[in-house]
Amino acid sequence: MRWNSNPLEAWDLYSIVGTILMLGMFLGFYLLSLVAMGKLTITNPGKAYAKGFVALCVVAIIAFWIGTQSWCKKNGLGYAIWSIIIGMIIGNSPLTSGDRLKNVKLTAKYGEYFIKCSLVLLAVEFSILGELGLPAIAVAWGASPITLVSSYLIGTRLFKMKTIPALLMATGATWCGASAISAIAAVVNAPNNETVVCIGIVAAGTVIFTFAQPYFALLVGMDHSVAGAWIGGSIDQTGNVIASAAIISDEATEIAGIVKIILNSGLGILATLVALWWQTRASEGQKKEFSWLFLWDKFPKFVLGYFICSGILTIIIGQGIPEGEALQFAVHSMSRWWFSIAFVALGISTNLKELYKNSKSTGVIKLYLVSNSIDIVLSFFAAWIFFG
Repeated sequence: MRWNSNPLEAWDLYSIVGTILMLGMFLGFYLLSLVAMGKLTITNPGKAYAKGFVALCVVAIIAFWIGTQSWCKKNGLGYAIWSIIIGMIIGNSPLTSGDRLKNVKLTAKYGEYFIKCSLVLLAVEFSILGELGLPAIAVAWGASPITLVSSYLIGTRLFKMKTIPALLMATGATWCGASAISAIAAVVNAPNNETVVCIGIVAAGTVIFTFAQPYFALLVGMDHSVAGAWIGGSIDQTGNVIASAAIISDEATEIAGIVKIILNSGLGILATLVALWWQTRASEGQKKEFSWLFLWDKFPKFVLGYFICSGILTIIIGQGIPEGEALQFAVHSMSRWWFSIAFVALGISTNLKELYKNSKSTGVIKLYLVSNSIDIVLSFFAAWIFFG
């Protein structure tokens, strides 16, 4: 699904049939999950959920359609931001107030569940860590954890922010944008409005830095391998990383992509560590004794799904069969579609008035600027040390 000036270029028979079959499979999986969770009732039957889910899928298709336009894709305006924007327009329009679009609003409440589905499929091949080398691992996993912890401490202690918005913004600004925010939000049960605020701010800032960093690198004559590692370690969202590094050279693009893949591969580990830390907190400012039983109860099960899916991919790809790479592409494609559906749901569930109020009162904008600045500086020094 990609087009330039003619929107119909994005579609052919294969794309149409494939998309319909895939989303139909998603619908079946969603309804089976509702049955397993005991959510179907007389007042909220499966038919109501099905209608709402189909509507979310239609909006997700539109968001993907717009986001794959060549100019939008090149400038970092991908499906994620369009899914949220269109969702918020629908959810906050006077035409949809009250009981209008009841089924859509009912299904939109499951945005967090859709995110977990997408995160399970955000799997990576474990062997990639050994193949891509120590320098890329050092840049990816060296600067980002330091920035995340320092940003969180700055947010909670210097800016006096609450724990959840500070954690979400510190994670999104230093790890991998919307994917990281979504993963940590699922671990800590973050309110939808705080999740959307952080995703929106990070997405907007990422568009700016997607162009600012490569042109700065060209202006100062930065070595292309250093520039690629710097961009891969500091710019959020894989698509933006590739678009940014491509402005410099193919060498920079390759290295940036490698560093970003390694950073993304640590998302499951990050979610696990946050879960270990989070389960010791009873409430804001309070702690309780560690309990393995409580940890298992609160542990985000999607992380297990992530590792299982990654293990399966590693085994299949390791056998060297052609179907292995095709399977990995298909899994990541399904992950992006689940993300789009989830972001539409989050957008519909978001009250724009509360969103504006929270973005000003919580201090997330200030923390984003600080976090991203720290991430840019530390990533540059790491890239300079290991690739210079």
